[in-house]
Amino acid sequence: MKAMKKIYVIFFTLFFIACAFPMNAQWSSGTAYTLPKGRMEVGLFQQIRYGQTETREWSTHPILDLLIPNLTVKKAWNTFADWNFTTRHNMTYPTPLLRIISRKGTDGIISPEFDIPQMISLRNEVLLTRKFKPSFLITGKAGLTLAVTSDELDERTTIDLPIIFPRLGVYYDGYAVNFGLDVGGDLNPRFSYLTDVDIFLLPGADEYFAFEHKSLIIWNKSKKLQIMFGYKLVYGEYPFGTQWHLLPLFDIQWAREFKKKK
Repeated sequence: MKAMKKIYVIFFTLFFIACAFPMNAQWSSGTAYTLPKGRMEVGLFQQIRYGQTETREWSTHPILDLLIPNLTVKKAWNTFADWNFTTRHNMTYPTPLLRIISRKGTDGIISPEFDIPQMISLRNEVLLTRKFKPSFLITGKAGLTLAVTSDELDERTTIDLPIIFPRLGVYYDGYAVNFGLDVGGDLNPRFSYLTDVDIFLLPGADEYFAFEHKSLIIWNKSKKLQIMFGYKLVYGEYPFGTQWHLLPLFDIQWAREFKKKK
C-alpha cells in the first residue's frame, strides 16, 4: 500500500472516530450533556466543540473539513425522571475526498471508472444520560441517518475497511440506524474510565450489521487537559465476509474558557 493510500485511509478513519470519545461530565462529547457557554474543547484527533449557550454546542473537525465538510449541533432539552434529554444532528459531505481517492495506480482506493456523485447525509440522534452517583454516568442513544445522492452509487465502490464501511453504507442504501450504550465514571480524582457498545444497521444492504466496542482510561490532569488511551473492538459484515478488528485508541484533549469581557 502506497503512502498516499495510507493517508486517505487515515483521513477516513480519523473522521469517523472523531466524535467517538465520550467523556465524563466535564468532557461530555458522547453524553447528553452540552458544554458550558463559552467553553471550547479540542483534541489531537477529535472535533473542535464550542458551547454557544448552556444548552447548545457546535462541533466540526477543521482539518478534515478540507476534504470531508461536516458540522454537528447538539441541543439539550428537558430532563425526564432524572434522565437528561438531548438531540444531536450532524451533516456530512464526503464527495470531495471520495473523488480524490478515485484514481489509477496503487495509491487509489476507488477505481476511476466509477463516477462519484454528489452526496450528503444527515444523522439525527437522541441521547439520554443519567447520573446515578456523582461519578457514575449511563448514556443510551439511538439514531437515524438519511442520505441523498445525485446519482446511484455503484456497489463496487465500497471501501471494505472497519469503521469506514458501515458509515459509508448509508450512501448506497439511503438510510441507516444506530444504537448505543455508554458507561463511565471516576476511578479516583485523577483517573476515569469509559466503556461502550455501538450497533450499526443497514436494513437495505446484504452486509447490514456492524458492532463496535471501546474502552478508555482517562487521565484528568486538570479541567483543561486530559489524556486518554484504550482500544476499539470492531466486528462487521463486508462483501468478502465477516471480520474482527482490534484498534488502539489514544488522544490528548485541551479546553479553554472564553468569558465575555465586562
